[in-house]
Amino acid sequence: MSESDKRGIITAQARRVGHALQWAREWGRLQMDALRLRLQTKTPHEALVEMTNRCNLNCPFCMVGRQNDLTATHGNAAHSLMKRRMGVMSPETFERVRAELKRFGIRNAYLYFQGEPFLNVNTIPFAAQLKKDGLFVAIYTNGQAFSGNMIQELAEAEIDLIRFSVDGASEETYQKNRVGGKFAAVYENMRLVVEAHRGKRTRIEWQFIAMQNNEHEVEAARLLAGKIGILFFVKGFRESVPALAPTKAEYAPNFIPKPCTDIYRHLGIYWNGDVVPCCYDNDAVEVMGNVMENSLKKIWRSARYRQFRTAVKNVRVDPGHEPELCRTCLRWR
Repeated sequence: MSESDKRGIITAQARRVGHALQWAREWGRLQMDALRLRLQTKTPHEALVEMTNRCNLNCPFCMVGRQNDLTATHGNAAHSLMKRRMGVMSPETFERVRAELKRFGIRNAYLYFQGEPFLNVNTIPFAAQLKKDGLFVAIYTNGQAFSGNMIQELAEAEIDLIRFSVDGASEETYQKNRVGGKFAAVYENMRLVVEAHRGKRTRIEWQFIAMQNNEHEVEAARLLAGKIGILFFVKGFRESVPALAPTKAEYAPNFIPKPCTDIYRHLGIYWNGDVVPCCYDNDAVEVMGNVMENSLKKIWRSARYRQFRTAVKNVRVDPGHEPELCRTCLRWR
């Protein structure tokens, strides 16, 4: 066989491989588009229910999704820069929210949003009630607000998930990220919560957001977690403050190509009953309605919500009408 014949065979094989890869990519794209279409006919099954937007800490990266304007103006995206009114969810509002969650078909309730849940004295009884209603119930906390019998009461509620946000393994590093907190205090509270839940089904986690100032302590934190028996994982940092981005590629977050489908999976309900479409809407940019005035079903079907979903769906063909909230998204690109 001549050299030219060999080159011809190799070229043909390369073409076939190239065509196969192109076909695989196209098939994957078609499958993703089909999934998106299916999701667009569904209603959310998860709700972030804000117990309060008050917080006992002032973390510099708190206002995720607002990094462009807040960081440019203030050098950080701290909780203290929030513009909306502060408050806690009342029993009256909770009862309306609870009824709407059931009617709308929400299956998972996450009792947090933009604040520390345990600053609301009713968070534990609210969680216990939702658990009795048959929902999956989770609470994310900075772990600094426990007092009195709260830990024992929390264990008696037997919710599904408790997640601690602790971004350091030493006092010095922790206080850079969780400004106003004490590492020794949260570590002891994690230990006590784990101990109180022995024999229960509640999953208890330590979430460590890896940043430039703490990535050197990841393994130390993992060892500390093992000592008290808490599940440990590292979360990629959504760069609400770009200067804090980690240097190690393994700690970089993954981005998903737009259009976003999260808006068909979950919605958020503020402490006052306002409904927003996204977990990054931490400062009431896109309020769709209020459950004290309308049902979740009516809010979901409203012209405003439908227009928002259409603008998100059409981002590839009509990027000029993408909602401002979505343009600085740190999850979808």
